[in-house]
Amino acid sequence: MVPIAFGTIKAALFAMLFSVPIAVFGAIYTAYFMSSKMRRVVKPTIELMEALPTVIIGFLAGLWFAPIVETHLPAILLLLVALPLLSLLSGAVWYAIPKAYTSKLPSGLHPFTLIPVILIAIYLAMTFSSDMEVMLFNGDARVFLATHGIDFDQRNALVVGFAMGFAVIPTIFTIAEDAIFSVPKHLSDGSLALGATQWQTLIYVVLLTASPGIFSAVMMGLGRAVGETMIVLMATGNTPILDWNIFEGMRTLSATMAVELPESEVGSSHYRLLFLIALILFSFTFVVNSLAEWVRQRLREKYSAL
Repeated sequence: MVPIAFGTIKAALFAMLFSVPIAVFGAIYTAYFMSSKMRRVVKPTIELMEALPTVIIGFLAGLWFAPIVETHLPAILLLLVALPLLSLLSGAVWYAIPKAYTSKLPSGLHPFTLIPVILIAIYLAMTFSSDMEVMLFNGDARVFLATHGIDFDQRNALVVGFAMGFAVIPTIFTIAEDAIFSVPKHLSDGSLALGATQWQTLIYVVLLTASPGIFSAVMMGLGRAVGETMIVLMATGNTPILDWNIFEGMRTLSATMAVELPESEVGSSHYRLLFLIALILFSFTFVVNSLAEWVRQRLREKYSAL
């Protein structure tokens, strides 16, 4: 049971590492910077993503995305670093362009200038993935990792992080965006009237006021990731091992219950252990939610004076 509990924490951790930055930053931009017309389109679209069945996400992750990661591993690792840097660089270039040109773009369409950059980066990385593999990994990334003591499994934590993170993003985004958008308008207007910039107002007024809601969004996402069953069942390989290696799989508590409960004999030790696993999963979720509520109340009391 120890490696199974460890696998649950590992899967949730990698999913949160992928989903939290995207969801929270997306919520900040949508609620604070995006035009109201564009927000009425973007927010419902992301909320609809939450209705996508997780079994479909797990199916695509295990049978479509996992082989892509295996065959284009150098490109995937490069994109993990390159895409955030390219986004920041694109913002710097956009800021350097004279406003006489940038102001011609209708309000709300500025984020779409990133789409060509991201698509070109993905295309170039995938196209030259084999060349990077020859140059950096002596022609075979899996063999190179194996010679350095790093095992590679096709269905691994990297795949689960992307797939489960994709499923968790709508939950975190929706709650965080509502919290930021619900900050009273007179607070930000007063900050701007006193001479603060938009970024200063966002960091020192809006985010502090919305911090209880943002924290609740992250904890809701964590609870969703811990209890997720179908994605980890189909995309992890279900190998109960104690290893933080991102290229190795894992087995989670919920997946173990889904796989083994139909085969266990009622009243047997196996049957009782599966109910113990359910109790552990419930206890972990209860403790995390209780701690999250306590922190949220403390944050609300601290920044209620705003």
